[in-house]
Amino acid sequence: GDSDVELKLNIQAEFSSQLRAVTQEDYLARCLSMPSKFGKIAKVYVTKDDATFANYLSADPSQKDQIMVSLYTLGLNTAGQLAQPSSALMTNLQNYIEDYRMLTDAINIKTAYIINIGCDFDIIVRPNYTSEDVIARCLITLQDYFNTDNWQINQPIILSNVYSMLDQVDGVQTVKSVSISNKYGTANGYSEYSYDIKSATLNNVIYPSLDPSIFEVKYPQQDIRGRVVSF
Repeated sequence: GDSDVELKLNIQAEFSSQLRAVTQEDYLARCLSMPSKFGKIAKVYVTKDDATFANYLSADPSQKDQIMVSLYTLGLNTAGQLAQPSSALMTNLQNYIEDYRMLTDAINIKTAYIINIGCDFDIIVRPNYTSEDVIARCLITLQDYFNTDNWQINQPIILSNVYSMLDQVDGVQTVKSVSISNKYGTANGYSEYSYDIKSATLNNVIYPSLDPSIFEVKYPQQDIRGRVVSF
């Protein structure tokens, strides 16, 4: 815990801030704690504007806004799935944050990309185990792991964790391979954005990208269902 001196200094700093959002964590907490009567923000990612891709695409460094705070947000649709927030929800969030932002901070509220993925795995089942039962347990484990409630915007996918998790499923002797594929196309019930997962993979880690050129709007010719996660 804090010492007596640290408590005194922290209390003085909190009083002077007048409950203002100072750090990125403060903005994150404020967005997620917005009263439900104004709508529900499901996911928020907060970053300074000088860390986003817009600055790297700017030819003039003087155009960089060092105090701009970017809020990437996602809401929920009627089925409880991640979706782009409505204009009313964005307006409510803007008005709510206005009461807590620092006078020197400028806020830019944006919509995060939704990327749908599928997970394919190849395992060897232990003797005296039914293959169908083991595969069913693996599917349930993956569904729980990739549940969107457990993930945040801009969070990488570490494939070694998926290997380890499947290896611990009862009846699995060896996990031979795990691969993540992109599912896209509104006609098939997925996001309109595709993502180059192969290019985003390094050392068995799938990283999110701040480069908008990696996103493309595509529509597949066939319907392939997969597990969904957003990052």
